[in-house]
Amino acid sequence: MAKTRELLMTSTLAVGALVAATGCTTDPSVTAPTAAATGSPSATSATPTDAAPADAEPASAEQAIVGRYLDAIATGDTAAAWALLSPEAQQFYGAEQTFASASPADGTVTPAEADALRDVELASAEGPEGAFTLVSATTDELADAWVVRETADGLRVDDAGVPPTGDSLYEWTNPAVGAEDQTVGGAAYDPTAPASISFASPLSQDQTEPSVVGYPDTLWAFVDGQPLGSIDAVSAGSGKRFTTEVGGEGGAGRGLTVVWQTGADSLGWRSSTVAL
Repeated sequence: MAKTRELLMTSTLAVGALVAATGCTTDPSVTAPTAAATGSPSATSATPTDAAPADAEPASAEQAIVGRYLDAIATGDTAAAWALLSPEAQQFYGAEQTFASASPADGTVTPAEADALRDVELASAEGPEGAFTLVSATTDELADAWVVRETADGLRVDDAGVPPTGDSLYEWTNPAVGAEDQTVGGAAYDPTAPASISFASPLSQDQTEPSVVGYPDTLWAFVDGQPLGSIDAVSAGSGKRFTTEVGGEGGAGRGLTVVWQTGADSLGWRSSTVAL
């Protein structure tokens, strides 16, 4: 979800090179730092370029549905975009009207970003055990990706936003972009350190219900649509952090995406993308 976002979050998160996470309570279920890349989903298409031929056809059904989703967002067709969301993403918003009003500022793709990305060549990579397909798009200034998976209604997009308060949030610390993706103009990324994202424990938020953004033990990382593998959580105060070596210099045309499952009782997945 390529976007520029400043949402108020109280959680601290770190992916790849998760550097530090803060919180208020200790979660005994989190063990000592052991972040490691283990599994490697398979990439199914080449790294994207900035401009696809105008008459280029999507390489897959997953890319086709992302193309339709971006067209709907770019043209303001909320009903069409809503119909392409997974049941879990729709449940997060509750109603199409809420999606229409909240999604432009909650970490999902904005109309301007969708317009810039819908003509970009897409890249696809398969998630763990075929649970989803990640479809990515990258330009010199934007990077975004969408989780596409089979549902009872066919292929749908998992693209739920981030709530402005509570619900165990997450935060990127390298790149230092805060609680959600920030890609326009580049981010404060330190290529000499691992990429990092952290999740606050629901306990530190005094939560009585499961977090709508999840509190994962494992993330799957991708750079420009190419899989890096899985990353395990490490203890970080009251929360969890994830770190991964990305390598290379920061700059235009590189996007890092992490994907995680919302929870054991949900079929939904979430993703967060930052430009490096």
